Amino acid sequence: MGTFNVKNFFGSMFTPVEDEMEENYYGEEEGYTEEDAYEQEPIAEESYYEEPRTFVQEQPAVTTPVMQHNATVIMLTPYDIRTSQIVCDHIREGHIVICNLTNTDKNQRVVDYISGGVYALGGRVEPTPVKTTFVCTPKSVNLVVENQEAEQVGTKVSAL
Repeated sequence: MGTFNVKNFFGSMFTPVEDEMEENYYGEEEGYTEEDAYEQEPIAEESYYEEPRTFVQEQPAVTTPVMQHNATVIMLTPYDIRTSQIVCDHIREGHIVICNLTNTDKNQRVVDYISGGVYALGGRVEPTPVKTTFVCTPKSVNLVVENQEAEQVGTKVSAL
């Protein structure tokens, strides 16, 4: 086996290696010259005067708020989830719904379903003085309840 010399091993790591590119260099390369650097294309004379621009301003689209002049008021007695969906469908169509829960066994489930649907549609649910009756209004209707400020703009309806 040959002997391993640490000095030669580490010494070769710090010895500068000649650049191979210099060995292959034989003379000046042809290509880009100094004359090419200063060659410019003729510049077209431009006028600093611009024609006045004319703008055609479009008229903004006129939108009128959707208001129900003859608001439809519907009285329902929802008794299960299926009839609660009908209440939410009427709210989505923009109708005011008065719900009577007097003869309903599943009052809490029906109220939870309807109030969740009305909330998702941006409307309001307000109880009436009669504990088993409440009013559902869509987003476009302003329900004014005694001793409360109105929250939404639209058709005014007084609570019973």
